[in-house]
Amino acid sequence: MVAAPFEAQTTDNYNARVHKHAPSENPDQTATLLHVREIHHYNDWIWSFLQPFVRGHVVEVGCGIGTYSTRLRPLAARLTCIDMEPAYARTVRRHFADDGGVGVLLARLPESVGLRPASADLVVCLNVLEHIAKADEAVAAMRTWLRPGGHLFLQVPAHNWLYGSIDSAVGHQQRYRADEVNAVLSRHGFAVERPARHLYVLGIPGWWWFGRVARRTLVPEGSVRLANTLVRVSRAFEHVVRLRLGLTLVAAGRRA
Repeated sequence: MVAAPFEAQTTDNYNARVHKHAPSENPDQTATLLHVREIHHYNDWIWSFLQPFVRGHVVEVGCGIGTYSTRLRPLAARLTCIDMEPAYARTVRRHFADDGGVGVLLARLPESVGLRPASADLVVCLNVLEHIAKADEAVAAMRTWLRPGGHLFLQVPAHNWLYGSIDSAVGHQQRYRADEVNAVLSRHGFAVERPARHLYVLGIPGWWWFGRVARRTLVPEGSVRLANTLVRVSRAFEHVVRLRLGLTLVAAGRRA
């Protein structure tokens, strides 16, 4: 469980309460983070791709409210969490207050973060790159933190034709094609060990409807249960049939 001030939030009417009470410069983004945290089957699916790379010193860029930080910590010898939002950094810092193996930094990529070069075994960057205007510079910076043989694990939203009002509200600069993700890894000296893969095709209709047609800035609060069901069905289907469609992309590169 993530520590206060977010631990009291539940899926019941959380969007309204986040807008009113959350200590965030972007309440839409906070509401989205809370929403995604409750879609447990989605997080389990992403984790199934990320977990095999977790070892040694792990740096999590854009830790948010700690949804994946709590999963990373048991497998990491040391965990460094980074976020540019002071409220999120404070939340994660409080959660790990008694854990000397966790550090939390307040920083914005690609500006200087203060990590020693070649000190990390894994850099995790989940749904962060799309927020950064200078994404190439950010990937170059993350590469410097990795030891030779270390990995960068990326997750980004897929398909720029899906870009809509929700993307704009949470600060997305763009959505990505699979070949763009592979290219940015290769361009910065990574061997692409896991080429970009689309996930969650059944999430596309809802995102398109609410972001492109209804022009909402938030995913409806009552959709968590439906999303958990859709994720389970989509994961089973995509285990058998690989598609070049999906709401998100995951990829991993190894520093050569």
